[in-house]
Order: sequence, then structure tokens, then C-alpha cells
Amino acid sequence: MTTIPSVKGLDKAGVNFKPDYDPTWLMGMEVKLNRYPCFLGPWSKPTLRMRVLCVHDSTELILRNLIAYKMSGLTRTYVASYVIAMDMLVNTGEDVAKLVDSRVLLNFMGSNEEAANMFNNIAKQVACIEFFYEEQWETLNMYCDGYWPKHIARMRSTYFSSPWNIIALVAGIILFTLTVVHIIFTVKSAGSNK
Repeated sequence: MTTIPSVKGLDKAGVNFKPDYDPTWLMGMEVKLNRYPCFLGPWSKPTLRMRVLCVHDSTELILRNLIAYKMSGLTRTYVASYVIAMDMLVNTGEDVAKLVDSRVLLNFMGSNEEAANMFNNIAKQVACIEFFYEEQWETLNMYCDGYWPKHIARMRSTYFSSPWNIIALVAGIILFTLTVVHIIFTVKSAGSNK
């Protein structure tokens, strides 16, 4: 089974999260690559579309009962795959907060940490023979392991982590540009004085 980074890691790499209001499958998660023309060639930025999930106090009970029901018969384990996928996506309260901000998750529990703990606890005792999100996870991993997403994520955390870093970067670029212009005019004026 392919594993992926959590929502926070995917977000840093540039993955978008959007709700799917008209899914073909209720537990469907679809990865769409948005192609943008760029000076470096075609740039694809993936969007993970998933059905809106309402999380409340009885969600854990409902999911556990559905998993037990599906495991008892000869039916496929769609619910177990979904729970394992959500466990991979959600590790901390920050992951839940990002999904709530993206309108993919509606959290009616006490806090984001409670919702994260619920997803992590449900998946502890779940075994999944056939993981139904393998193709989507491979697409996300191929994107995240690419050269540009890794470096852009590192640049974001280094240079754009706070507003002061952005202001300092812009000020440095302006200062560098003014210095180059000053040097050009100095050289031109020195050449015209001869």
C-alpha cells in the first residue's frame, strides 16, 4: 500500500483540496492535474477532490460499525480503505484545520485535535486487503517527489514563512535592482566624460 504525506505536507508541496459536490462514488477521492503553461514547460498542480465529510461525536461509531459490517461479509472493503486514506491524510489538528478551510471537512467536534485523534484511532485496528486509492496516492507521490514541488516547499518554509520574511525579500530585490541601475548609470556617465 502506497503512503502519502499528510494534508500539511501535501499543501506545502502545492496540492489543493476541493470539495466534490457531485461525486460518482460517495467515498471517492479524485486527483486532477491542472496544467499551467510555464517557462519551465507544462506545470501541473494537482487538486485532490473529495466528498464533504461531516465529523461529529457519532462519526467514529458509524464508521466502526460500517467497517465491521463490511468485514463480516464477502463484500469489498470500501469503508476500510476510506478510513485508512483519511488516517494517512490527517495526523494533527493542523491537517484538520486545512481540510476545514478547504471546505472538504465540516468539524462539529470540540476541536481539530479531537477530530484528528478520531481518524487516527479508527484506523489502528483496521486491516485492508484491497486499497482503493492506490492510483490516486501514486499520482500524489509522483508529484510530491518531483524536483520543483520539493524545492518550492522548502523555499516557502524558508523565505515565505512570515510576512517579515516576504518584506525583507522584496526589500532585498529592490535594493539589488537599484544598485545595478546605479552601477549602469555610473559606468555610462564615466564613459561619456572621456
